Amino acid sequence: MKNLAKIGYKLVDQLLPGKALFQLESCELDEVTHQITLIAASTKTVAQCPLCQKFNHRIHSRYERKLTDLPWANYSVTLELRVRKFFCINALCKRRIFTERLGGVSAPWARKTLRLTEKLTAIGKRIGW
Repeated sequence: MKNLAKIGYKLVDQLLPGKALFQLESCELDEVTHQITLIAASTKTVAQCPLCQKFNHRIHSRYERKLTDLPWANYSVTLELRVRKFFCINALCKRRIFTERLGGVSAPWARKTLRLTEKLTAIGKRIGW
């Protein structure tokens, strides 16, 4: 794999979905498999509980989430997003631990970005699915 510094790190950063929510940490290009992997981390300092809507800052843990994004030319793109789980600080909330949402990038539990899902849906409608 090669580092994408040769093709312009700033360009890759601009193409990252949800660039306001994530900071690009690294990007790798595999010319054999025609795969681009973008590794980014969340920049949010707080997250909102999806159940009680309270904002929380107490981090429980971190995990990596992989999403397929729109292809670039003949390269498939995978986003490896480093996101966090938080403790809900509301004592009355039934949800003790929750995962930060990737609003505008992906739906909860999805394996594709929203923009890839929208394109696939549009293609399906055009061909009459």
